[in-house]
Amino acid sequence: MSTAPVLVTGAAGFIGHHVVRLLTEQGRTVRAVLRPGEDPRNLAGIDPARLERVEGDVLDAARMRALVRGCDVVYHLAAVYRTWVPDPKVIYDVNVTGSANVLAAAAEAGVRKVVYTSSIAAVGVREDGVPSDETTPFNLWAGSFDYVRSKYLGQQVALAFAPLVDVTIVGPGMPLGPGDVGPTPTGKTLVDALSGRIRVCFAGGLNIVDVEDVARGHLLAEERGRRGACYLLTGHNLTIADLIAEMRRVLGMRHAMFATPVAVARAAGWALEQVADRVTRKEPLITAGSVAYASQALHFDNRKAREELGFTVRPLDETLRRAAEWFAANGYL
Repeated sequence: MSTAPVLVTGAAGFIGHHVVRLLTEQGRTVRAVLRPGEDPRNLAGIDPARLERVEGDVLDAARMRALVRGCDVVYHLAAVYRTWVPDPKVIYDVNVTGSANVLAAAAEAGVRKVVYTSSIAAVGVREDGVPSDETTPFNLWAGSFDYVRSKYLGQQVALAFAPLVDVTIVGPGMPLGPGDVGPTPTGKTLVDALSGRIRVCFAGGLNIVDVEDVARGHLLAEERGRRGACYLLTGHNLTIADLIAEMRRVLGMRHAMFATPVAVARAAGWALEQVADRVTRKEPLITAGSVAYASQALHFDNRKAREELGFTVRPLDETLRRAAEWFAANGYL
């Protein structure tokens, strides 16, 4: 194994810090890229002898070239994962242009491998109800929101770089688990439901996966992933009603949840967005786009990752329990 450092963007993020920990546990040195001023708490406890913390913005192409230089492998995880931001341009800047900057730097430096973190958001939904796989064309431009669209565009950028650098693309499902300091929209939904801030639900489908399983999938993609190939690192396919039932069974959630038509939920999301746009400038509880996206059957088949990478997932109840315990221990609940 090479002694050159491994560059990880988004290193202090939810998935990123688990990737960093696994790499250092293998005895590898990680050059961990943090945004200027980013909260570094997720990197606490990782062997400092194996960790080189550096600041860098993926929008700074020159800085990315300097940071990639001398590295053997690049894991690109930095992204904006939000359902709403005051200026959506930042989502496209980071998730699309930032990806191009990192991939260009990797190609120029001649790194051995790039593992690019995409998302299930870059894959479409089948009309026949069969879980989507890596070949399902993207068809969600209208029925989604800026994050989803940006991840699709970012994945197209990564695919375009495959002739120039050995890049393997991984698409995580909706991750839950310890270390979600943001929290991400997925984690925030769990927190809001358990706290009683969300009391309504609507028809829809989700794919929940443990964040540590996703991190292991990243390392498997470096080891076994094919150049230019995409792998869905997905877990358990559920309806929203199924997830609520599991939260009652596993976590003891007791308060009532009321079913509402999707159209009503979308209208409420639209109204909350108007308040956010014009008054609070803070991410609303739901948005029209996030409701439109989640109301579809977001179910995915991870067979390719299982067969080619050896990817496995742990039981859903274990993932839910670990996430809830971490949120409770860290004051989110």
